[in-house]
Formats: sequence, C-alpha cells, structure tokens
Amino acid sequence: MAVTLRFQSTGSIPGNGDPINMQGPSLTIGRGNENDLVLPDPNRELSKRHCAIEDHNGNVIVVDFSTNGTFLNYGKLALGSTPTPLNDGDILSVGPYEILVNIASNSQDDMIAAPVEDVQVSHGMASGAPSDFDLMNAPGDGGDFLDDLLGGREVAPKGPAVVNRDEPDDDGLLPPLGDDDDLLGPAADPYAGQGASMGAHNAASQDYFSAARPSSGGSAIPDDWDDDFLSPIAPEPRADSGGSTGNPFASPTPATRIPDEPTLQPAPAPVQPAVQAKAPVAVASGVVGVAPARGFLAALGADDVEVPDAELPATMVRMGKVLRVMIEGMREILMTRTSFKSEFRIERTMIQIGGNNPLKFSISPEQAIEAMVRPKAQGYLDAIDATTEALKDIKAHEVAVITGMEAALKGILKKLDPAVLETKINNESNLSGMLKSRKARYWEIYETMYSEISDQAENDFQELFAKEFARAYQDQLDKLK
Repeated sequence: MAVTLRFQSTGSIPGNGDPINMQGPSLTIGRGNENDLVLPDPNRELSKRHCAIEDHNGNVIVVDFSTNGTFLNYGKLALGSTPTPLNDGDILSVGPYEILVNIASNSQDDMIAAPVEDVQVSHGMASGAPSDFDLMNAPGDGGDFLDDLLGGREVAPKGPAVVNRDEPDDDGLLPPLGDDDDLLGPAADPYAGQGASMGAHNAASQDYFSAARPSSGGSAIPDDWDDDFLSPIAPEPRADSGGSTGNPFASPTPATRIPDEPTLQPAPAPVQPAVQAKAPVAVASGVVGVAPARGFLAALGADDVEVPDAELPATMVRMGKVLRVMIEGMREILMTRTSFKSEFRIERTMIQIGGNNPLKFSISPEQAIEAMVRPKAQGYLDAIDATTEALKDIKAHEVAVITGMEAALKGILKKLDPAVLETKINNESNLSGMLKSRKARYWEIYETMYSEISDQAENDFQELFAKEFARAYQDQLDKLK
C-alpha cells in the first residue's frame, strides 16, 4: 500500500509542509530525531515517539505511544496502544498538527489501466465483425443457408471455422470464447441424450446466423446443432414431432423447441444440488465427526454431558458461535480498558518483541478469532495463555477502578474538610472584623471553595479527579500483579 501524509491547513504546518510518503512497512512520528517524521514541538506537546503507522499485508494501522494522545477524525478519546485501522481520508490529530492520510494501492492502479487496453482491443472485434457478417451473408444470398439445413456440408465448415479460428488470434479478448468452443466439443455427447442445447456467447446480431451452423459436421458447434435437430427423432422423448423433420424448411422446428429447452434444463438442475446438499449432512453426522466433537467436549470439561451423536453437529455449531461472541466481547473489553487508561494517562501495554497478546493487539475481531484458532504466531502468546492473561487483566481492571474511585472521592472530601476551611479563614483573619459573625465567614469561604471545586470539575477534571484516581489505580494493579 502507498501511504502519503499531508498536513492540513487547519493545524500547524512544519517547514514547507510537503507531503510525506511512507517508505517501507512502517513510519514513526514524534519530536525525537530517530523518527521517520520529526515534528517541531516548541510547546512540548508531542512525545519523543508519538505514534507509528504500519502496513500489515495491506492493512494500514496506527499505534499511539504518546502521553497526550493521538486522535482519529477529531475524536475525543485517544487511540491508545491498541492498533487502529486507517482508511483513505482519515485525519490524525498529533499535538498541534492535523495530518491527512491518503492510502492507495499500486495493484489497483494496474487494474484500472487494464480496461483501457481492452477498449483498444475491442476495435479489433469491431473490425472483424464485418468479415463475420459477410461470411454468413454470402451463403444466405446464394441459397447455401437452406442447402446446409438440407444436408449440404461443403460451405458451412469453411465459414464458421475461419471465423472461430482467426478472431482469437487477432483479438486478445476472444481466447475465453475460444476456450468455450473447445469445451463445447467434448460436452456434446453427455448433453445430446438429454436434448439440452449449449450456451452461445455470440452477439445478439449473430443469433440468427449461429442457428444456421448446425449443418456443419467439422466444427464443435455444428455437432451440437446436429444433436438438437436429431433429438426429436428419439422415440422416447418426442416421438410425435419426429416426423416433421422431413420438411426441408426446418427452421420453424428450432423455434418451437426453444421454449421446450428451458423447461428441460431446470429439471436436472434441482436434482444435482439436492444430492450435494445432503452430502455434507451425512459426513457431519457420520462416525468421522464424532471423535473430534467428543474431544472438544472433553477439553471443555463436558465429557460427562450426555450428547447423542446425532446432536453433535448442532452442538459444535452452537459452541462455535458462543466462542465467537466471547472472543469478540473480550477484545472489546480490552480495547475499552486501553482507552480508559489513556484518558486518565495511566501506563498502557505496549507492543514488545515477544509475548504480545493477540486479543489486545488485533486489528479486527476476525483477526483475533484467527489468532485464537491458528497455532502460536511468532512474537505472540498462544490462545490459552492469551485468554488467561486477558481475563486476569480484566479482573484486575475492575478491582483497580473501584480502588481509584474511592481514592478520588476521598481526595475531594479532603478539600471540603472543616479543618481546611478553618485554616483558610485564619489566614484571612484581617478581614474577620468586617463580618458580624464568624459562622457567616465560614459560610462565605465554603461557598467560594465549592465554586472553585465545581469549576475545576468542569474545566480541569484531570487535576481534580484523574490524578488521584490514576495513582490509586496503578498502585492497585501493582499489588494484584
């Protein structure tokens, strides 16, 4: 994938603001000189290594390593260390900078160029069309078309054979049709007994002339048309209409049988899918699938549960759906936990060289499920260790949240402690003479402090609540570890 970063005019623009192209599988952004994209940061809003954009087999993601956060499409929550997919046109907010992400695929560009060549080649078909019509019109003017139907086989093999063999060499778009012609030859025998006609890929303007080719005996298409004309002669399917073939002008005969052929084609079609649909059921309910299903139940600890063999396929499907919901839900909880820690500026789990949890660093739910199903990948935990660690982290998160809330609430109550009020009044004792009573002064100080705390809760939540919460949260996590 070709990734290009462009600076938006709504944010700060470093230097000349030229677009940056990602070279290689990743691009790091930050104020440190070791980054691929070094951004000036006079106000110290960026981290030394702020974020990284990576290309994983066509999946472009961004990973946030910063303290102040990297935000996607003007979102209010920082991305955190969990890999987040990027799409063409996304905007990353990195400190004072707004970066537009353009993603393009070189393979798609190649695919776009292909139709241009096809349009040019199609002129070859247009130029070849007059010769095709001339070959067909020539016999018609001289009466050879009717002679072919009456049995003449000298002219017909030359006309169609020349057209079918020359056009594939002159036009690059025609080889697939040439392959179809080859397939029609060997397929004539099995379909001849059923009376079914072979599909035609010619243009609509050539349908009439294509119907006249069955008289030829040298090419594959005339053989198929011979079978169609001869099929009514068979005594079993159409004994009554067989005598009408003696008419030299046999062109009405195909016209009357065209509606009959579609009615014959659907007849064998439902029979084949019905047989194929039963095959998987028989295999799933057979003895072959019993052992793996019993092994799954044994690993689940439910080997004592009485499940008849006939119900094992349905049981496995149901358990597969349950596992999918559990894996997706566990991943979502871990992503919410990462966003929660990013909001309160708590240390988050970073990608390491080894021992990474695929549930935490998977780009999508499908990738997380794939990591759980496949064997252990290099640099990541296996499915059992990843699940055990994830559940342990979720339980620790729940306990730490309660502990952090308790500590934050105590911090607020300390600011409203009467002893604090008394100390503040004593520090301002020079104004005490202006008041009629000391209690009135207490109330005035309380109102002032409450107004300050309320304003702080609205405008500076980090200072009022988050710091104390984050400290207690991290202490509790350390204790649980």
